[in-house]
Amino acid sequence: MFSITHGTIYSTKLIVPSFPGSQTQLGNLIDAPVREGPTVWDIGFPDRTAIDSYVPDVNPMYVNKLFLNSPEKFRQYGLCDRDTDIHPESDQVFTIGVNDPKKDWFFAHVDRRGQGQYLPSTWKINFNLNSVTSGSYKLRLAIASATHSDLTVYVNYMEVEHLVFQVTNLGTDNTVCRHGIHGLYRLFNIDVSSLLLIKGDNSIFLTQTKAGDALCGILYDYIRLEAPVTPNHHITND
Repeated sequence: MFSITHGTIYSTKLIVPSFPGSQTQLGNLIDAPVREGPTVWDIGFPDRTAIDSYVPDVNPMYVNKLFLNSPEKFRQYGLCDRDTDIHPESDQVFTIGVNDPKKDWFFAHVDRRGQGQYLPSTWKINFNLNSVTSGSYKLRLAIASATHSDLTVYVNYMEVEHLVFQVTNLGTDNTVCRHGIHGLYRLFNIDVSSLLLIKGDNSIFLTQTKAGDALCGILYDYIRLEAPVTPNHHITND
C-alpha cells in the first residue's frame, strides 16, 4: 500500500506496473505543498481527511457496538448532527493559540438544527496579529469533503466589502450521510488584502449558507494563513 504524507520524503518504494510482465520503480517521492509566505497560523494536519478534528461521542440512542473501540469513531450514526448538541447557544468559535483542533474543531461544518429545521451556520476563527504586513495574505483552505454546500468567507466583518471567497453547491461526496471522514479533496487559495486586517484581534468567518439540509456539509482538512512575502524571508515547506 502507498500513502501520501504532506511535505514528507517517502522512504517506501512505489512499484507501478507499466505493461504486462514489467514494473517501473519510481523511487522516493517528495510532496511539496503550495506556499508563498510564512505561516501566520494553521488549523489541522494536511492529510486530506478530517480525522485530526474533534469527533464527538455517539448519542447513546444510536450506538453501534462495532465501532465503540474502533479508531474509526466517525462511523457512528448521527455524529454530524451532534454539532448543535455541543454548541447549543451559538456556532463554533475557535481561537488560535487557545483552542486545540482535536478537542474544539468539530469535524464537519453542517447546518444548525433548530425548531424543526436546519439553519445556516457560521464558524469563527479568532487570531491576533502583532503587526500587519502590507500586501496580500494567502488563506489556504483545504477541504477533505463537501456535499451540496454554499460557502462564504469573510474577514473581520460579515459585509460585502469584507467578503474574500464564495462558492455555491460545493461537492457531491455524500460523506455526511455515509459516515465518512474524507471524499474528493479540494484546495482553495484565497487572497486576503492586508487592508482588511488590523494590528491586534482579527477574525475569519466561514459560513455554510445553505439551509434546510441535514446532510449537506463541509469537512475541512487543513487551514493555513500565510503572510505576504518580504524581501528577507526565505520560504520553506514547514
